[in-house]
Amino acid sequence: MTFLRPGALWVLVLVPVIVMAYAVVGWRRRTSLPAGFTATTSDRSSSLARRRHVPFGLFVIALAGLLLSLARPEANITVPVRTGQIVLAFDTSNSMLANDVSPTRLDVAKDLALAFVEQQPSSVQIGVVAFTNGGLIVQAPTENQAEIRASIERLTTDGGTSIGEGIFASLTAIANEPIELDAGAGAGGVSAIDIGSFSNAAIIVFTDGEEIGGADPVDIAGLAANAGIPIYTVGIGTARGAVVALDGYSIATALDESMLTEIAEITTGQYFLAVDNPELDGIFDDIDRRFERQGERIEITALLAMAAMAVIALATVLSVRWFGRV
Repeated sequence: MTFLRPGALWVLVLVPVIVMAYAVVGWRRRTSLPAGFTATTSDRSSSLARRRHVPFGLFVIALAGLLLSLARPEANITVPVRTGQIVLAFDTSNSMLANDVSPTRLDVAKDLALAFVEQQPSSVQIGVVAFTNGGLIVQAPTENQAEIRASIERLTTDGGTSIGEGIFASLTAIANEPIELDAGAGAGGVSAIDIGSFSNAAIIVFTDGEEIGGADPVDIAGLAANAGIPIYTVGIGTARGAVVALDGYSIATALDESMLTEIAEITTGQYFLAVDNPELDGIFDDIDRRFERQGERIEITALLAMAAMAVIALATVLSVRWFGRV
């Protein structure tokens, strides 16, 4: 327990002073009684004599509580509040214009993400990343849900798809500093780089899974796994696919689930197909289990004062019942 006004604790010296005064008054009362009075006292009177100290003891305890409350005590209390960071990474490549899910893949991803954000407590920071041929942090992790929703709603499509770049940008957003990659690390060497531990963070990737190049998504997923960051992949689209008309060309595109499943497995996350789980309940439940509960320092002045008043009320009731007076 700590105190916001520790200087007020000096008033507690009143407690032993009052106890000593009570003891002196009781001693004087006993010494002033006629000789032989206590010897003839009935058993009932002896019982009442012992009881008369109980209300005073309760009053002293209550007084100590009230005086202690003047120092404004604080206690560290664990409350069920989830804390951590979640980065929502959106594939904003041209293939997300496909309408094999209505109205388009990107619109479905946005709707899913907005519904997910709405379920999160304000204690969780959420960031937004968009990726095409490269990754871009659209919104750094924040607790401001209005800014998060606005950043999601203004996403538009352009270019190709590099899932690895999207995951890398998400890791940068979580680390909140540039991550240096060794260009000569070679295949599989990227995942061996130590970027620190972020076990209270997660990445959710919304994509159709069609990869055209850029950073190897498996290597970058290994980097996330070493940092303790699970990646949840959400497949947007269908295996049947659709044709997208773009700049006079017709481009066939279909959902590729194999890469998304592998990324999720490497990082101990999960893969979800959007049309099977439109509310992403599985992601919410798994993140809820992973994320820590935070301890808060809460001022307990009011609680202490209320408890003291309750003790005073009890002492008053007992005094009136036993002796007919306070």
